[in-house]
Amino acid sequence: MRTEPPPALIPERLMVCMSSNVLAPRVLRTGARIAGRLGAKWYAVYVETPRERPDRIPTDDSEALRQNMALAESLGATVVRVHADRASDGLIAFAQREGITHVIFGQSARSRWEILWWGSTIDRFLGAVRDAAVQVVPLDVG
Repeated sequence: MRTEPPPALIPERLMVCMSSNVLAPRVLRTGARIAGRLGAKWYAVYVETPRERPDRIPTDDSEALRQNMALAESLGATVVRVHADRASDGLIAFAQREGITHVIFGQSARSRWEILWWGSTIDRFLGAVRDAAVQVVPLDVG
């Protein structure tokens, strides 16, 4: 009797989209838990846009970002800073380059009107990266 060889295992690679938001630790912790369950290498990716260059980012946001990066490293992430004009462009390029299989986003703090007017990072990402599972973590604590 002839048996088929087992399918090749494709390593899972997880990306957590990190921001300077003070609620981002919730997203990072969720990513760490999922990466642990999957046995996946994971990245905490921050996209530095022209609005958040080091000479332009507000002090509070800069401090929150520093703390978020330190937390991500302590949870086992490889922290990556990407430069792009739009967050979605940087996240898409990184995911495609690294073969990301799972993505964790934090829920947008923008209003529905702002999302309709300017578009959504998540929607742009989903339109460009079709072979990754995407999860959105709610950021409201209430």
